[in-house]
Amino acid sequence: MNIGSLVSRHARYRPDHLAVVVGNNRLTWKAFDRRVNRLANALFGMGIRKGDKIAMILPNCLELLEIYWAVAKIGAVVVPLSPLLRGQGLISLLRDSDAVMVISNSSFIDVLNPIKPKLAAVAANRYILTDVRGMTGYHDYQALINTASDIEPGGIEVNSDDLYNIMYSSGTTGLPKGIMHTHYIRAMYGMSFAQSFRVMPESVVLHTGSLIFNGAFVIYIPAFFVGATFILHQQFDPVEFIETVAREKVTHVMLVPSQIIAILNAPNFSPQALASLEMIGSIGAP
Repeated sequence: MNIGSLVSRHARYRPDHLAVVVGNNRLTWKAFDRRVNRLANALFGMGIRKGDKIAMILPNCLELLEIYWAVAKIGAVVVPLSPLLRGQGLISLLRDSDAVMVISNSSFIDVLNPIKPKLAAVAANRYILTDVRGMTGYHDYQALINTASDIEPGGIEVNSDDLYNIMYSSGTTGLPKGIMHTHYIRAMYGMSFAQSFRVMPESVVLHTGSLIFNGAFVIYIPAFFVGATFILHQQFDPVEFIETVAREKVTHVMLVPSQIIAILNAPNFSPQALASLEMIGSIGAP
C-alpha cells in the first residue's frame, strides 16, 4: 500500500476533475499528478531513497502539497516542521528526525545559513528553496521540477508498514516527540474519516489553517483519498473564508474555535453565504 498511488489513480480515472486550488493555481488531477511525478523523479535523481527523511519548513503553499505526495511515491519520509522554529529548537528536530534534506523558502535563509554546519546529516547540496533562483548553497525547486520527467516513478516497492511521515508534538509537556505514521495509518485516516464525514468524490474541502499539524490530516487525507477538490488557503482570513465558501460551493471545513468566532463576527457573514457547507469539524482548544 502506497498512499502516493491515490494521486496516480485519480489522474487516470478522473484526469480533468479539479484537484487542488492554492491561490491562483487551479490544477486538475492530471496536472497535479504530473507536477508530483516531476518532483518525485527530481528527488530520486538527487539520491533520495526509500526511508530517507525530508524536512520541509514551509507555510501553506502548492509546493507543500506536492512534497507530501512526491515523498510518498518514492517511499521517502516527510518531516513537516513549523516555520516558527528557530535556532537550537530547529537543530534538535532536524537531528532527531535524521533528516537528510531540507526544503524551505527564501524567508528562512537567514535561519538556515547559521545552523547548516551543525546539521552533519544534510549534505551541502541537499537544501532546496521553493521561491528563489540563483541563491548560493540552495537548489531551485522550480528548476528541479521543470527539468525532471513527469512519468510515474517506478521500481520502488512501498508497503503498508513503511513509514510515511514524522509529525512533531508541540513539546508542552517536555521535549517535542516525533509521532510516526505509516502508509497504512494514513490510508486509514482517508478511509475512516471520509466515511465518517461523508466526504465524496464531488465534495469540495477547504483548509485554512496550517497544513503541518496532524489535526489538518483529519480532513486533508480524506479529500485526497476519494479524489475530492482540495482548496488550501495560504493563511486564515475570515472574510476570504466566507467568500471562498460561497464562490467554490465548499462542503467540508476543519476549523479551530477561534476561527469559527472570527467567521461569525466577519462583516460579510451570513448563513446564506455558507449554505453549501455539509460539515464543520473542530479540532483544538474548546
